[in-house]
Amino acid sequence: MSILRPSRKGSLYRQLVIPFSAFMLLALVGLVAWVSWWYGRESLRRFEQVAITNAAFMDQMRLPQTRQMAERLSSVLGVEVGFTLPGGDVVGSSGDGWPERGLWGVVEKKGEGTLRVDGHDVTIVPLKGSGQRLVLSRRSAAGLAGPGAVALVPALILTATCGAIAFLMAHRIVRPLTLLTQWLPNIQKAPDQAEPVPESVAGRSDELGQLARSIEDTRRRLLEEQELRQRSERLATLGRIATSLAHEIRNPAAAIRMHADLLESAADEGRLESIRLIGEEVDRITDLVNQWLFVARAAPPEKGRHELGEILAAVGRRLLPALNHAGVVLSLPTRASDGEHAIECDRLRLEQVVRNLLVNAVQAMPRGGEVLVGLGRRGDRVELTVRDGGSGFSEEALRRFGEPFFSEREGGMGIGLTLVREVVEAHGGTTEASNCRSGGGVVQVSLPAYEANQKR
Repeated sequence: MSILRPSRKGSLYRQLVIPFSAFMLLALVGLVAWVSWWYGRESLRRFEQVAITNAAFMDQMRLPQTRQMAERLSSVLGVEVGFTLPGGDVVGSSGDGWPERGLWGVVEKKGEGTLRVDGHDVTIVPLKGSGQRLVLSRRSAAGLAGPGAVALVPALILTATCGAIAFLMAHRIVRPLTLLTQWLPNIQKAPDQAEPVPESVAGRSDELGQLARSIEDTRRRLLEEQELRQRSERLATLGRIATSLAHEIRNPAAAIRMHADLLESAADEGRLESIRLIGEEVDRITDLVNQWLFVARAAPPEKGRHELGEILAAVGRRLLPALNHAGVVLSLPTRASDGEHAIECDRLRLEQVVRNLLVNAVQAMPRGGEVLVGLGRRGDRVELTVRDGGSGFSEEALRRFGEPFFSEREGGMGIGLTLVREVVEAHGGTTEASNCRSGGGVVQVSLPAYEANQKR
């Protein structure tokens, strides 16, 4: 699967930044236009008020409506000033040509008031004393004017700033989603090959961080379910194989063992060791078949009160020839006489657990060494510890301890430690594997003590 790469085209960047910036721009332009319209309306109102004030002043002072008076008012007010005479004549500050062509017809039609026409602001006020009218005219401001024009540049700057803020907000949202998109192919990878969710996303306290942690948790559960399914499929396969082969193997193995016992009773010293080796190998084959059957078709244990120290001693005695042959010294703890290490268990299965642990320790020391077995009591638990002098467990072996069919030993079936874990868990116990600082592997088994079981 190819890793998806972020694209700005059609992405959330555009979907967030462009609409937000456009909205801000339209809002600010609308605000500037409204301010300009309001300013223009106020300007016309003030312009009309100036005309009314001057008309009242002329009525009060009975000033003549002449061109000279129009020129004087024009110089004072800074606008074009004119008077309409009763006969239809017009006198203005700009001479007989005022007002401009096309403007006078509007003035005549309007009669009085304020209007904007042909690019001019015009206000008309009747003079009460003479029946004439005072006309003021000025050119209208082009486009945006007043505060609106002044605010246009800051509005554009504010729009750009808002666009940058929107981009940063989009980046803060899109970047984590992009990282998650790039990480998604890791869902299909094995745990040792997959990369963790980037901490910059998983460490967030917002909804995106929750999403990242949820995806990681979902991936973990998915891998666990896949491993469980694979384990079930393997056990089902093993069950079919073990069931079909158990009968075919046990019968010839029993016959070989019987004849080995007959030969051992009549053999001389030179052949005795070979005959015993045949018997041990037959027992090993039978034991392997039994392990297959137990792992594939586990039945509830038949429990009773037993001393774990006695089980250790019994298994140690049976393994003594094999231990001597491998050059391994087995150190067993002193058995307690007060029932301190008593457990409720299926003796045959616990013997198989102890046997597998000791055999696994011996196989970890191909050149011989010492196997230390510890036995103790902690609260309502009895703890068994088996320590070898080998090279210890690898990281993968520790992680996959007890997994069916996993073995780093050449020729290993990978079911010995699986049986240990299954039997111990069936007895309400736990199994842990670790390495000693001084070297060697350690397997610790914790089982409920007999008294604890009786209380329940």
